[in-house]
Formats: sequence, C-alpha cells, structure tokens
Amino acid sequence: MRKQITIIFITALIVLSAASVMADEKRWEVLNDQALDAYQFGKHEEAISLGRQALEEGERTFGPDHLNVAGSLDALAAYLRAVGDYAEAELLYRRALAILEKGLPADDHYLAIYMDFLAGFYDEIGNSAEANKLRARAKAIRLIKPQALNK
Repeated sequence: MRKQITIIFITALIVLSAASVMADEKRWEVLNDQALDAYQFGKHEEAISLGRQALEEGERTFGPDHLNVAGSLDALAAYLRAVGDYAEAELLYRRALAILEKGLPADDHYLAIYMDFLAGFYDEIGNSAEANKLRARAKAIRLIKPQALNK
C-alpha cells in the first residue's frame, strides 16, 4: 500500500511538472505573438517590451542556448532595429546566430539563410566587411550541401 501511494505521488509530481512546462511554453508563445502583433501595428516600444518578456520566458523555459531562444532573440532584434537601436540589435542577432551555429548541423541551409539575412543587416548599418564575411560563410555552406536549398 505504501509503495502504491509513493508511485501515485511521484506520478502526480511528474504530471504537474509537465503541466507547468507546457504552461511556460504557452506563455512564451503568447508573448511572442503579442510582440509581433504590436510590431505589426507600429507599436514598437510595446513590441520591444513584450519581446524582452518573451526572451526571458524562453530562456527560463528552454534554456539560454535553445533554438526557440534564438527565435526570440531574432524577433527582439528586429523590433530594436525598427527604432534604430542597431547596437543592441546587432548583439541579439549575433547571439541568435551563435545559438543556431551550436544547435544546427554546420551544413544546415538555414544557417546560410540566416547569415545572408544578417549580412543584409550589416549592409544596412554600413559594415560591408562583416557583411562580406557572412556571405562568404553562407556560400561555403551552400557549396557543401547545395541540394538542401532545392528541397
């Protein structure tokens, strides 16, 4: 009897823990959606605030190096870019790229796409040297696995 109660208790803890994680993920999704909505309606400061909250929730829920966190970093960087805060946007874009490089295979076509995107950002802020480096890295990835882009 005591063993059954212990098993039931442990099972209940596991279920409650899983429910908590699911609630955290849902909160992260809602915050990201709200930030995007605010951005699309031109409410940039609200988007930035919600984007920061989404990033914090993502880091707490998934860990600081999770691919979902890279998505939150990228979104927040875009909101900051829209208001001309290029310095912070660059830091966030670079951190997102570092997470992608760590979490994806080295020849993943998404890395090449993101590097080209980031190169466009560097062109926009007048750093053509960094833009060219990123484009060269993206091209190298495409040469390794060119068929990935055709799927």
